[in-house]
Amino acid sequence: MLLMIGYLTTPTTSTGVSLSEFWAWVRYLSAITPDPDLRLTNSFSELDAHQKTILSDDFGMGAPLLWLSERFDLDRIVDGQYFVEHLAPRLGATQQRTAKRGPNKTPDFVARDTTGVWHVIECKGTQSGSGYSARQLGDVGPPPSGGIAQKRSIIFPHGHTGQRLVSGLQIGVPNGAPSRLTIIDPAPEDPFRINDSDMALADDAATRCVVSKVLRQSGFETAAETMASPHDDVFFKARRASKDFSGEIYETKLRDERAREELGRRERTVQFAENYVGRERHFMLPRPVVVDEKQVHRVVLRQGIQKDAVDEMQSNPSIEGLLSESDISWASGLGRSMSKSGKGFASMTIGDIFRSEIIMESS
Repeated sequence: MLLMIGYLTTPTTSTGVSLSEFWAWVRYLSAITPDPDLRLTNSFSELDAHQKTILSDDFGMGAPLLWLSERFDLDRIVDGQYFVEHLAPRLGATQQRTAKRGPNKTPDFVARDTTGVWHVIECKGTQSGSGYSARQLGDVGPPPSGGIAQKRSIIFPHGHTGQRLVSGLQIGVPNGAPSRLTIIDPAPEDPFRINDSDMALADDAATRCVVSKVLRQSGFETAAETMASPHDDVFFKARRASKDFSGEIYETKLRDERAREELGRRERTVQFAENYVGRERHFMLPRPVVVDEKQVHRVVLRQGIQKDAVDEMQSNPSIEGLLSESDISWASGLGRSMSKSGKGFASMTIGDIFRSEIIMESS
């Protein structure tokens, strides 16, 4: 779940240092009790309201997406905001506005499974008990409330439409009720519609989002930004009348050059699991935690992309136009998201293009 939280909270398009790429492992490893069910330790269940909300939001994303990715064989898990903003100008919906909060916000995630069916997912999480969790999920009304009131849903064409889900995670605390994950399927209102003819654009947006995230997690930040926001005449069409449009093109070319340099510079990368290239971090925990009845003092985190994919991306980091119409081969490496765990070890893979590992050591 912590590996999934790290992936989901890694930004797609922002630049600069982002702790979300690995902070979940550092912050939350000591938040979970050794109990067989998911429960928070006393210290984390007594955090102030603001910090409890952040933890609840993160767990409220990680647990359901981990569960759904295994049940639905998801191979693309995409930020809803990025997905709509990437598609809107290409679909002629340049005036369509989205909100980051409230009933008009985009859903948290859009996900595609291995059969090409798309699912829309909104996530809620709380430590305040089953009653509050039920209120978060909402009611059909009228008027609709909570997650059911999600108005800015996304409708895919017939044959591509999967589930429209709202998940609610009620997180267990010491001496309280156990954790409970509830998933419902509300009807959308005021949807963002995608037609059959637009599905290639939808696939392109999803692939760029996933690859941008795994590039950033692997330490290739400039390449991640380039993949997420390539130079695109359609995307920049609204800026053609502005004075700085030529500057945008120039900056995009400079960014491509920096991405090529970054992807080719390997002195600060590690290679692991035979053919993955990325980065490795070692964290000494401020105090030991118990995992599988063993005291853990240190955590090793590895995140990397398949080496052949990195080599291919170096020659063409941004790829103008649709990825499906280019001659790239790395996209075939994308596939089902899978998580595995063993004694003091867990891994998360996306097809065979990305792998992250967490290793818990006693000393």
